[in-house]
Amino acid sequence: MPVAPEAPRRVGHRLLLLLLAVALVAAACGGADAGPNAASTTSTTDAPATTDTVASSTTSESTTSTTEATTTTSAPEEVDSGLPLLPTTTTAPPNPPVDPPLPPPVPGPPPGRNSVFVLGDSVFLGTTSSIPSALPEWLVTYDAVGSRRLAQGIDVLAMRRGEIGEAVVVHLGNNYIEGERGDYASQIDEAMTVLADVPRVVWVTVSEVSDSRRQINVAIRDAAARWPNMRVADWAPVIAAEPGLAWDGMHLTPEGRRRIAELIAQTLGPVVAP
Repeated sequence: MPVAPEAPRRVGHRLLLLLLAVALVAAACGGADAGPNAASTTSTTDAPATTDTVASSTTSESTTSTTEATTTTSAPEEVDSGLPLLPTTTTAPPNPPVDPPLPPPVPGPPPGRNSVFVLGDSVFLGTTSSIPSALPEWLVTYDAVGSRRLAQGIDVLAMRRGEIGEAVVVHLGNNYIEGERGDYASQIDEAMTVLADVPRVVWVTVSEVSDSRRQINVAIRDAAARWPNMRVADWAPVIAAEPGLAWDGMHLTPEGRRRIAELIAQTLGPVVAP
């Protein structure tokens, strides 16, 4: 019978359809499982990206913190910190080397027997040529200052005593002030005490333009009796007899300077031979 051969063919078709159905169901199940797995993979993949971002952010923040730390370190330089500034100590540079002081000068030889020290005021300022010319044998040292008084001259003699040798010539009294350093006679004695060991001391009298100046000349003449080394060059009577030797009664004309120099040379005398 023909029916028998169709039965196995149908059974085969049904078996094939069943296998296809099972395969579809299996495929459907596999697709459903693949969804969660894909999400998990995506999430796992995204996680490292998130980690990288955070790390990058952390690195940036760390860098920022480092920068801020550097800024904080330099902040004390600002005055607005509110804290008192500590005093700064400046070390002075060392002093430059200084040369040692020079040794004191070697003293020269003492004044010789031909040296004469001339002490005066403005009257003698005009005789700086005439007196040395009248004393050619003498070595003349001059110390004349305008308005000088004997009270000041005493200090000059004491200060320059080492320059004084054989002789001294003194003409001081034109500017005398009464009561200064005692009277004029006591001033003479004070000066002669300084010059006590000088062999020849010549005192020149002053022009008697007033009674006080006449008293000065009296004191000079009297002192010569007390001091054996003192000599008087008495200029007062010369100028009184020839008033034309001074243009104002005291300060000398050229002829007056020559004449007073001659008087000093005569009173001083020649140089004593050694």
